[in-house]
Amino acid sequence: MKNSLRVKIAVIVSVTVLFACIIMGVNCIMASRKVTREDSRQTLALIDETRLGQLSSTIEKIEQSVDSLSNITISTISDFEKFKKDDNYVDECTKSLEVTAHNLALNTKGALCTYIRYNPEFTNPTSGIFLSKSGDKFDFLTPTDFSVYDPSDLEHVGWYYIPVQAGEPIWMDPYLNENINVYMISYVVPIFIDNTSVGIVGMDVDFSEIQNLVSETKVYKTGYAYLLNAEGKILSHKDYETGTSLEEALPEDYKIISNKENEGKVVVSGDNSIVFKTLNNGMKLVVSVPEKELMDSTNSLTIQIVKIAVLALILSIIFAFFVSAAISKPIKKLTKVIQSTADLDFATQIDSAQLTKYKDETGEMAQAIIRMRNHLEEMVRNIDNSCGELNADISYLQNTSEDVAAIAESNSDYTRKLSAGMEASGMAVQRVQNNLEVINDDAHSIEQLSKAGRQLSAEIMKRAATLRDSTDTASDKTREMYHNVKQEAEAALVKSKAVEQINALTNAIDDISSQTSLLALNASIEAARAGEAGKGFAVVATEISNLAQQTSDTVSNINKIVNEVNDAVADMAKCLDSSIEFMGANVLEDYEEFGKVSEQYQKDATIVEDSMLNVNEAIVNLSENITEIKHSVEGISTAIGEAGTSIDEIAGSTTDMTNKTSQNMDAVDSSMENIKMLNQIVEQFKLSGK
Repeated sequence: MKNSLRVKIAVIVSVTVLFACIIMGVNCIMASRKVTREDSRQTLALIDETRLGQLSSTIEKIEQSVDSLSNITISTISDFEKFKKDDNYVDECTKSLEVTAHNLALNTKGALCTYIRYNPEFTNPTSGIFLSKSGDKFDFLTPTDFSVYDPSDLEHVGWYYIPVQAGEPIWMDPYLNENINVYMISYVVPIFIDNTSVGIVGMDVDFSEIQNLVSETKVYKTGYAYLLNAEGKILSHKDYETGTSLEEALPEDYKIISNKENEGKVVVSGDNSIVFKTLNNGMKLVVSVPEKELMDSTNSLTIQIVKIAVLALILSIIFAFFVSAAISKPIKKLTKVIQSTADLDFATQIDSAQLTKYKDETGEMAQAIIRMRNHLEEMVRNIDNSCGELNADISYLQNTSEDVAAIAESNSDYTRKLSAGMEASGMAVQRVQNNLEVINDDAHSIEQLSKAGRQLSAEIMKRAATLRDSTDTASDKTREMYHNVKQEAEAALVKSKAVEQINALTNAIDDISSQTSLLALNASIEAARAGEAGKGFAVVATEISNLAQQTSDTVSNINKIVNEVNDAVADMAKCLDSSIEFMGANVLEDYEEFGKVSEQYQKDATIVEDSMLNVNEAIVNLSENITEIKHSVEGISTAIGEAGTSIDEIAGSTTDMTNKTSQNMDAVDSSMENIKMLNQIVEQFKLSGK
C-alpha cells in the first residue's frame, strides 16, 4: 500500500491541506495576534481614558468648588482699599462668605477642609474662614495664626505662600495630616485684586478618594494604575510610597513618560506595556500591565486556531482516503488493461465496458485505451502480413543475389581469359613488329644487291635464262604469298572490328552498373526510412551496390584491355599495309623486271650468282619472317576469337544478371509496397523527436 495511488492521493491531499492549514493558520494567527494585540492595547488605552475621566471628574469638581468660592470671594470684596484698612469690613465680608463656603464643602465629595485666608500683611493673622469636617458635618474653626510661623516655613505655611508665589492655582502634593492621621491633597487658588495678593481660597481633599480611583483600576489579572504629579513624583502606587521619584523607582517608565509623544500610546516598558494620560492639573495617570497578560487573549485565540487546524487536517485526511479510494479503484482496473497492453497481450479479453461508463476522465481514458488496443491489434496483424511478404521477398532477393554473384564470378573468369588472350596478342604483335624490321633490313640489302645486278646485267644476259626461270618461279610464289598475306591481313582487320562491339557491350554494362548503383542507393534510402523493418533489405541493397561497383570496375578494366588491343591491331594494320604495299609496289615489280632482263643476266650469271645467292638468302629470311608474321597474325586472330567468345559469354552473363536484377526490382517493388504499409502503420504513432 505504501506505493499505491490511493496512498499517494491521500498523502497529496493531506499535505495540501496541511500546507493550507499552516498557511491559513499562520495568517490567522498573525492577523489575530495583530488584531487582539491592537484590541488589547485599545482596551488598555480605554481603561486609562476611563479612569482618567473619573479622576478628572473628581478633580474638576474640587477645582470648580474652589474656583467658585474664589470668584465669590473676589466679588464680595467690593472695596479692596477699605478691605485692606478696615477690619470690620473684613469681618463683614468673611461673614457673608461662610454660608457659601459651607455649602461648597458639603457638596464636594472627599472635602475635609475648606478655607479662605487673607493676606496677613494687611489683615489679622487669624482672619479668614476655616471649615473642618467632623463626622458628617463641617465645623468653623479658628484659622492658623500666621504670626506664629515664618513665611519661609513651607512645611507649615507653604500651603499659603507657594500658591501666592506661583501666582496661579496649584495642586499641592499629598501630605499626612497628623491631627487626623489622614493623607490629604490640597487645591489652592491665589486671589489677586489690582495685582495685589488678597489671599487664597483652598480645599483639602481626602487623598484616599483619588487613591481609591487609582487603586481600583484593574487591568487583566495583575495590571494596575498609578498616579504621578507634574514633577514626576509618585502620588499613588501599589508598590512605592507617595513622594518617591519615578526616575529612581521605574526608570524605564520614566523614560517613556518623559516623552510627550508617547502620551496616549501603549508602549512596551521592560516586561510591561504602559499607557499614560495627563490630567488638567498636570498629574499623570499611568496604567501598566504585563506584556504576557496583554497577549493572553492572543495566545488563547492562537491555540484555538491551531486546534481547529488540526481537526480540519484530521478530517481532511479521513476524507482524502475515501476520495483516493474512489479515484484509485477504476485506475487500478485501467492499470490491468494497460499492463496487458504493455505485455502485448491482445488475446486476453478484459472486461473494460464498465470503466467506459464513467462520466469523467477515467471513462475517457478507458475509451482511449480500448481504441488504442483495437488499433494496435489491427496494426500487429498488418505488420505480421507485411513481415511474411517481406520474408518471402527477402528470400527471393537472397537467391537472386547468389545467382548474380555466381554470374559475376563467371564474368570475372571470362575477363581473366580475355586478359590472357589480349596479352598473347600483344606479344604476337611485338614479334610481328620485330620481323617487319628484319624484313625492312633484308629488303634494303636486296635493293642494294639488285642495283649491283643491274650494273652487271649486260655481262650476264646470256646466263639469265636459268635466273628467269627461277625468277618466274619466285615471282609466282611471291604473288601467291602476297595474295595470301593480303587476304589474311584483311580478314584479321575485319575481325579486329569486333573489338568495337566489345566497346559497345562494355558501355552497355557500364550503363547497367550505373542504374544498378542508383537502384541500390534508392533501396538504401527506402530501407533507412523503413527503420528496423528495413535493415535486412538495406543489407541486400548494399550488396547490390557493391556488385554494381565491381561490375563498373570490371568494365573499366575491359575497356583498358580493349583499348590496348585496338592500339596493337592498329599498329599491326599499319605494318601489314606497309608490307603489302612494299611487296606489291617493289618486290613484284622487281620480279617482273627480273623476268624481262633475265636474258641479260645470263651473260653475267656467273658474276651475279654470288650476288643472287645473297639475294636468295635474304629472300629466304624474308620468307621465314613473313611466315612468322603469318603465325603471329593467326595467333592474334585466335586470341581475338577467344576474346570475342569471352565477350559473348560476358554479354550472356550480363543479360542473365540484368534479368536477375529486373526480378530483384520486382521483389524490391513488392518490398517497397510492404514498407509503405509499415510506414503507414508507423505514421499512425506520434513519436518523440518528430
